[in-house]
Amino acid sequence: MGRRDEIAAAAAELLRDGDGTLTHRRVAEHARVPLGSTTYYFASLDDLTAAALEHLAAQVDADLAETAESLEAGDGTPETIAAIFHEYLSDQDRVRTETALYFAAVARPELTGLSRRWFDGMVDILSRLTDRETAQLMAVFVDGACMHAALQERPLDLPVLEGLIRTLMHRPPTSDHSEARQS
Repeated sequence: MGRRDEIAAAAAELLRDGDGTLTHRRVAEHARVPLGSTTYYFASLDDLTAAALEHLAAQVDADLAETAESLEAGDGTPETIAAIFHEYLSDQDRVRTETALYFAAVARPELTGLSRRWFDGMVDILSRLTDRETAQLMAVFVDGACMHAALQERPLDLPVLEGLIRTLMHRPPTSDHSEARQS
C-alpha cells in the first residue's frame, strides 16, 4: 500500500470510528506520517474526505461480495438469511462503515452514490432469492437494522430478524397501484 492509500485508509478509520470530522493534522497523526504528506497527496480536506469515503465504499463492496457468497451458498430460507444478516450486523466495524457513509451522504448530497452502493447491491443479491419488490423491502429493513445496531451496539435478536424476514418473504403480492386507485 502506498503512502496516499495509507493516508486515505487512516482518514477512513477516523470517519468510521470517530465523530466524522477530519483535519489534515488528525489524519497525519493517525497515519503516523508527517503533516506535509497529507497536504501533498490531498490539497484540500474535501479531497481527503472523498478518498476516505471511497476507501469505506470499497470495504462495503467487499462486505457485500462476501454477503452475496453466503446468501448464494445458503438455502434461501428466512432463517438462513436472518443468520447471515445477524452475523453481518454483529460486526461493529461493518456497521460503523455503513453509518459513516450514510451520514456523509446526508451532509454532502453529492456523495449519495457512495452510500447507495450497499443498498443497490443488496437489492440485486436478494432479487435472486425473491421478487425485486420484496428484495427492496428487505434491503430497507436491513438498512434500518444497521442503524439500530449502530445505536444499540448490537444487532436485533436473531428471532426478531427471522420473524421479520419471514414476514417480508411470505407477504401477499401487492396489486397494481392503478387498479387500487380506481376502486
